[in-house]
Amino acid sequence: MINEMVSRGIPPDVCTYNTLISRLCKDNKLSEAIDVYGSMIDKGPEPNLQTYNSLLDGLFTGCRLIDATKLFESMRHEEIELNVVTYNIMISGYCKYGKLEEAFELIREMNCKGLKADSYTCMSLIRFVNKAGDSEVAKEVIDVICKSDCSLNLHHYTALIDGLIKREKIDEARRLFDQILPNVVAYNSMIMGYFKYGKMMEAMELITRMRRDGMRPSGAISTTLIRGARQAGNWDIALEIFDADGHALNVIQFNALINGLIKSGRWDDAKRLFDEISDKGLVPDPITYNTMISGYCKHGKLEEATELIRRMKHEGMEPDSYTYTSLIHASCRAGNSDAAQDIFNAIRKSGQSPDIFQFNALISGLIKNGKLDDAKRLFDEIQNMGLVADVVTYNIVINALCKHEMLSEARALFYELESKGCSPDSVMFNTVITGFLQLNKVKDAVPLLESMLDRKFTPDSGVKHRLHRVLARADGRKALQPLLDTYGENIFE
Repeated sequence: MINEMVSRGIPPDVCTYNTLISRLCKDNKLSEAIDVYGSMIDKGPEPNLQTYNSLLDGLFTGCRLIDATKLFESMRHEEIELNVVTYNIMISGYCKYGKLEEAFELIREMNCKGLKADSYTCMSLIRFVNKAGDSEVAKEVIDVICKSDCSLNLHHYTALIDGLIKREKIDEARRLFDQILPNVVAYNSMIMGYFKYGKMMEAMELITRMRRDGMRPSGAISTTLIRGARQAGNWDIALEIFDADGHALNVIQFNALINGLIKSGRWDDAKRLFDEISDKGLVPDPITYNTMISGYCKHGKLEEATELIRRMKHEGMEPDSYTYTSLIHASCRAGNSDAAQDIFNAIRKSGQSPDIFQFNALISGLIKNGKLDDAKRLFDEIQNMGLVADVVTYNIVINALCKHEMLSEARALFYELESKGCSPDSVMFNTVITGFLQLNKVKDAVPLLESMLDRKFTPDSGVKHRLHRVLARADGRKALQPLLDTYGENIFE
């Protein structure tokens, strides 16, 4: 561009050169920018302060600290009148490379020349402090900034507080926080800092103070604090934040807290929150209902659970699989297997198909209520429903068969399992082996023990106890000797 102007007889002025140098530096074409600067030195026009400032900025951007320092010194030597922009570029560059003393020296030099450090100067120093994470350096920076007559505003203090918190200097951050009249952003930063390091009481103290000052945490902050308190088991704090948070409440927040309260055994608090949903102008969603129904089931409140299902269906929602499974389990625990079967049949009538979890729940409940034959018939239905019994299903039935000394059926199911694409687990091996040993059928137990050991499963304490008694007999040791020879004498220790 310069050559084209010269060829047309238009001599480029310093403004044109400065524009070109600035653009080349921004485009990371530093070598070309330096060549243009060299041309100005050789042929004119004479570079001005803007020329030097653009080059200084480009040199720091290009990670050429030594060249930038040399250029700055040449500017001093040429007695070019430096301005605040020049000093800011140099201070920012020195901070970038961790040369805080050099940056401080330039601030002192600015003061001597009557130049006032501006907000850009302050932020350069603050960014350095945040990167270094040194509280002593932070104090020094604040001191230097104050002496430089550059007033720290709330934004500067908040940036410093954030930096100290990130570097785990929470106490230093609080001391700095106490020096200011905080706004919402500063409060949020400090509260989240306390939350991050598990200081929930301190966070609550600031939340109380914040509300006293006519402010409140943002919705995102409140949600994060509630989640953190919940995960830490601080339910009183979680509820206090939740109850005081009059804005940004939604069903998702209610659901999360209700679910956690139920799991922690705080049923009354969970019920209170559920009843408050409508008072807040919100509508419970399927997750809310399913969570509460499961909670009622867990606490044996089947009548309330059933009523809530009716209400849920009236509002056009359906219970999920987990809720139905919970209802079946609860009915069986209450000794009401007929009600459990009614629930199971209701699933079918609703147009849904019971899943394997509901089959397992009902089969287990029937067995516990002394209805083994009904459980076996239900087990046989699984395949007809297009489902595949899993290892849990087989464990439930095989355990019941062994307890009733129906070992032939138990063994048949055990060996059927792998043909169905499912492998027996350690629990199943121990169950069947125990059944045989209880009836002193050691020879029947040996192949199972061998298969168990081959799979690296370990006999449980009950099996080991019975095996020790078998080994105490001559005929028993003879039956187990092949296993001892193969796996070692201490295999059952």
